[in-house]
Amino acid sequence: MTTPIEQAVIQRAQEGNTDAFRKIVDHYQSFAYAVSFRLLGHVEEAEDVVQEAFIRLWKNLYKYRPEVKLTTWLYRIIANLCLDYLKSVHMQQKKNRVAAQALEGLRSYESADEELKASELNEMIQKAVEELTPKQKAVFILRDLEGLSVEEVCSILSMSAGNLKSNLYYARKQVSGKLKEYYQTTDKITTL
Repeated sequence: MTTPIEQAVIQRAQEGNTDAFRKIVDHYQSFAYAVSFRLLGHVEEAEDVVQEAFIRLWKNLYKYRPEVKLTTWLYRIIANLCLDYLKSVHMQQKKNRVAAQALEGLRSYESADEELKASELNEMIQKAVEELTPKQKAVFILRDLEGLSVEEVCSILSMSAGNLKSNLYYARKQVSGKLKEYYQTTDKITTL
């Protein structure tokens, strides 16, 4: 998680100061891209979402209240944009083509080095996450990969704690199942 930007900078940006807003963008751009990329898994789409997120932030900055963290607000914008994209028909068609290619790539993947194993695990988690529903994906990434609290994720995704916990349970179960399936079929490790 990134450090918060000074409230004075936010206030100047709210007053229309473009230099102050540029500081906000510079400060949070890598954070926004990391979240977008985790949710979408594609460079170009993540870059598009980040650009759109900052446009929306600029247009609605006058509504910002200091009692809410700016990162929470930005998370919400990014999550909503990513969920919209993930629900699109184009993404569903692309996902089906990529899934077939990914299965072939999994069968031939080998590594001996510990660093490669960690990289492999991250790749496998990302592939398992790709198969989740958009809500499960957003909940899993924000809660388990980004490390946000239940309250923050509920606020970002506008859902109840019960709904979040249910989606998170099923997401974890599916990701765990995919990882176990992969490691058992490739004889990489015997337990997870």
